Amino acid sequence: MRGIIPWTALAAAIAAPLVAAGFSPLLQWRDGIYIASGFAGIFGMTLLLVQPLLAAGDLPNLPQTRARRLHRLTGVLLLGAVVGHVIGLWITSPPDVIDALTFTSPTPFSVWGSSPCGPCSPPPSWPPFANASPSAR
Repeated sequence: MRGIIPWTALAAAIAAPLVAAGFSPLLQWRDGIYIASGFAGIFGMTLLLVQPLLAAGDLPNLPQTRARRLHRLTGVLLLGAVVGHVIGLWITSPPDVIDALTFTSPTPFSVWGSSPCGPCSPPPSWPPFANASPSAR
């Protein structure tokens, strides 16, 4: 029973954002490539949850050697999800992708969406930190 609870919680944490996005009414106006690339991004975010759990061996009833192999596979899937996400969004809207990747969007959303931890770790080129020395960070 103790081994079932973490696996159930992990499955729920993976399924919840995918199901919520699947039922979004905003999808009805989008093309298939936009939807697929959006789901690639969501899937990639769920892999970010799984990968450290596998590396640390924190999932019950999973031998360490198998966890390490799954960790590597998860990394490959994560890379594929990121590439699929960026390429798909590039096909639908190249200017938005350029804004997000160069942090030149007129809104702060490119910083929030493109940095690893959202607004908690803005990139060094973000205006408030552009002139800060590395020792001041």
